[in-house]
Amino acid sequence: MDEKTRSRISPISVPKPADVLASTLRRMIVDGAFSPGDFLPNERTLVSQSGLSRASVRDALRMLETEGLITTKVGRSGGSIVTRPERDAVARSVELFVRTHGVRLDSLLECRVAIEPTLARLAARNRTQTQLEEMTALHETFVESVTDVRLYKAINLDWHLAVARASGNEPLTALMEAIAMPVRDAMDYQHVTTPELRLVAVKAHSAILEAIRTQNGEQAERRMARHVIGYREIATGEMKNTL
Repeated sequence: MDEKTRSRISPISVPKPADVLASTLRRMIVDGAFSPGDFLPNERTLVSQSGLSRASVRDALRMLETEGLITTKVGRSGGSIVTRPERDAVARSVELFVRTHGVRLDSLLECRVAIEPTLARLAARNRTQTQLEEMTALHETFVESVTDVRLYKAINLDWHLAVARASGNEPLTALMEAIAMPVRDAMDYQHVTTPELRLVAVKAHSAILEAIRTQNGEQAERRMARHVIGYREIATGEMKNTL
């Protein structure tokens, strides 16, 4: 490296003013300076306090609204109201990342292998009677769907999401919700499943559901692991009929 290269300054990345303000307000909301239901300072006050332009303030507020941290109320008594992001907002953000970054199907299936057995174990421990009844009803429809690929595809997804929600673990459920739709959309069920394989899946779901019903967490986890690993092998061309 010559002397000229050593003395050269690399380009400096300066954050956008709107990003800085959004980060500041986000941190204040997370730290409890503003609680759900509180109004943020109005636009004029934020401009005055931050020294930023009105456009930058508006951009910052739009970021927070997209993240589900605030909602905007219009009218004379309107403003930016602090809210608590719902799980589906988190799921949408992760799903958007998955779709826009072209995450590979095998990577998504690895995520399922990593999280679904844990979700099944937690569902066995935490499920309510109402949730058990929902999973049971979905399973009954699933049993009837083996001759209808379109119905099978929809009910299969609904059942797995019902198990996730029964876990009571919000972050893992949000992740499951985020990857479930891209996986379903990426799968060509006409070519990766047969009536025989669908019957194998029905048997797997039955075993998982029974473990959840009897609240046998270890068995639910083990059965789900076998199921999703088998699903991954079929989807990636390593079929072993282990659904």
